[in-house]
Amino acid sequence: MRLKFGLALIFLAGGVAPVMAQPDCPAPIAPAAPDGRASTQAQMVAAAGDARSFITQSDVYQTCLVDYVKAQKDLATKNKTVFDKSIGDEVMKKITENQNEKVKVGTDINGAIAAFKASHPN
Repeated sequence: MRLKFGLALIFLAGGVAPVMAQPDCPAPIAPAAPDGRASTQAQMVAAAGDARSFITQSDVYQTCLVDYVKAQKDLATKNKTVFDKSIGDEVMKKITENQNEKVKVGTDINGAIAAFKASHPN
């Protein structure tokens, strides 16, 4: 009985450890660009603001991730252990994904603005 309980604790701890190593950096949600041909000026202004906000939040998110890796490296140095390279790899993957989203959001809103201007000449 004790052996089963001990094994259960080991498996439970093993399953929890990777979760505790995750950064506490909330990823921003990318806004959808409106249809520039069918949107009002107010909708376009709001959409442009949403895009700028997402890009700003993404910069904060990426900085948080970089700070997390630095903290993990500092902790490894303090504890005289080897830094787990997979932490840095995973963070770089998240940064790259977010950077690609930033580019997409910028491209999409610029396209929507161009479509709005073309369909609403002044």
